[in-house]
Amino acid sequence: MENIIYILIGLVGGGFVSTVALKRMKFFDVEKDRKVAEEMIAQSKAEAELIRKQGSEYVQNRVTVFKQESDKKLERLNKIEAALVAKEEFVKKREERLNEVRLKIATLTEESDTLQKRIKNSEKDVLQKLSEKTGTTTEALKENLLSKFTRELEEENVERLIKGEEWAKENAEKVARKIVVNVLQRLSSPTSVETRAVNVVVPKDHVKGKIVGRNGENIKEFERLLEVDIVFNDLPNTISLSAFQLVKRRVAQRAMEKLVNYRGDITKQVVQKAVQAAERETDDELYEIGKKAAEKMNLKQNDKEFLRIVGRLQYRTSYGQNIMMHSMEVGWLAAMIGCELGLNMTTCRVGGFLHDLGKAIDQDPNVKDTHDQLSKEIMEKFNFSWEEVHAAWTHHDAIPQETPEALIVKAADAISASRPGARQESFDKYIERIRALEEVGAGYEGVRGSYAISAGRELRVLVDSDLIKDEQMYAMAKEIAQKVEDELTYPGQIKINVIRKTKHTEISQ
Repeated sequence: MENIIYILIGLVGGGFVSTVALKRMKFFDVEKDRKVAEEMIAQSKAEAELIRKQGSEYVQNRVTVFKQESDKKLERLNKIEAALVAKEEFVKKREERLNEVRLKIATLTEESDTLQKRIKNSEKDVLQKLSEKTGTTTEALKENLLSKFTRELEEENVERLIKGEEWAKENAEKVARKIVVNVLQRLSSPTSVETRAVNVVVPKDHVKGKIVGRNGENIKEFERLLEVDIVFNDLPNTISLSAFQLVKRRVAQRAMEKLVNYRGDITKQVVQKAVQAAERETDDELYEIGKKAAEKMNLKQNDKEFLRIVGRLQYRTSYGQNIMMHSMEVGWLAAMIGCELGLNMTTCRVGGFLHDLGKAIDQDPNVKDTHDQLSKEIMEKFNFSWEEVHAAWTHHDAIPQETPEALIVKAADAISASRPGARQESFDKYIERIRALEEVGAGYEGVRGSYAISAGRELRVLVDSDLIKDEQMYAMAKEIAQKVEDELTYPGQIKINVIRKTKHTEISQ
């Protein structure tokens, strides 16, 4: 329709243009103008006819397209209607099936209720008949049956417990060895053996004279303040410092370095100021060491006093083993073993790391308690949990261990202390300890020989089979172990083996 309107507008416009053109060209020839007008009209008619044909073809094509689209939409609607009909039929069938299932469920429920009623009635009848035959009441019969079943369950539980205990006894050593081996393979830490002496380098030998002072008064004041031993002439350009308390040795080292670098005459007052400055610096150093150690062990504690105490472990040894390294090893070992056994890893780690915390202050002459008791007091002061305190302070059997974490800490302590290279002692002390151990075993009647083996970790006591009977060996081994524990000082544990050998010989003729 739009094309037809455009055609009509074109015809009218063409006529109007032609008229205007004729008016403007009055001075031309009329005949010539008439021919031109006829040609223009003919041309306009041809153009109009062409436009009409094109419009007719366009309209016919659009009608065809609209018809095809309407047919497709109609076909699609028919398909949707058919699908809806199919779904309605499916829903109806499903509802019918659900109704059938509901009916079946209702029927089964009624049958079940009926069966339950019959069972209850039959139980009553059975109980009634049993009570009539046995001459007892129904309640008494029920109690007898329940007691019988309870007794059978208890016996079954006891049998299971016995079997489980037997399995545990048979496999405990194997499982424990496997856990310990796996944990040791995961632990990688250097040996922590330290000496009690440190050296301070002196740039020139005349500095030693300044430090010594007139008649050695500076050195006497230095040793009086810090309780250290100073050696000047063992090594060139070197001053050696040694002390029983390593914190004081560290203070002495810092103070000596200050005196070595001091310009001017050194007097008692200079020595005193150097020692005071060294004590302040060492106090700050202990706090930083404790803070780093607490962060490394994931210890949630920010109290400065507590962290200084932890830092003092860096300057404490036991049989040459650095206590800070030993405490970290015990914490890591306890956490890994606790993980293997499904225990509280935090309690194991904290208890293991702080088990020797009392050794940070036990060298103070004003402190009288043992280091494990001191560990307990310090941890209670800084509000650690009961489980963590108990795991830490019972590693030397001050009281029996009440939690598995406490046993794990004790085992981890023994592993760290007894691993190769962990500790060292002088040859004389080693021989003295071995002899003392053998003398304890040899001091009993009926003993033929007492031998310490495995570097003093095991004592084998051979007894006379004529004087000592088999039933006496258990009590004897326990008594020897108790005596060793009471009279000797030793790291880790010592195994006591009492051996009785019998031999019978007959000769056939």
